[in-house]
Amino acid sequence: MKSILYTELASDFLVEGLGLHIQDNSLPVGKVGRSDMELVSTLSELISFPEEIQVLYLGKAEPGPFRAGDVLMAGSDELLDRAFQALDVMEQRGVVVGLSNERDAHQVTLVKDGLYEMVINWKERKIPYLCLFLVEPVDSEGTAKLVGLIRKVLA
Repeated sequence: MKSILYTELASDFLVEGLGLHIQDNSLPVGKVGRSDMELVSTLSELISFPEEIQVLYLGKAEPGPFRAGDVLMAGSDELLDRAFQALDVMEQRGVVVGLSNERDAHQVTLVKDGLYEMVINWKERKIPYLCLFLVEPVDSEGTAKLVGLIRKVLA
């Protein structure tokens, strides 16, 4: 299955860390684990893929009730399970959050412009997805943690 990656983080580190390469002056592509991977540059590109795909979304989250460096996650069951297993092996902490388009004082939610609607679209199309958010400030150690996590999830 092809993995489509979108990131809010600096993509150079991810491209290098995941072993992707730029082919014919286009976006980075490569193979990570058992999965072909393509990095897309805009969120709207995540709607247009006609083939069978899984979506990986990497982003940042404001500290709020979370500690700097925490990994917040939302996703389909199978990919969330793999992420939890990988975090356990890495001895890292992960927190499952709900995605919403408005703040909710009674639930642990993350508000991301446009992402909530995308997730609804992926669920309707039964597209597996995993959204990983690193609580700010984002540094190279945190980005390396996400690269390792993606590699383990896709292994």
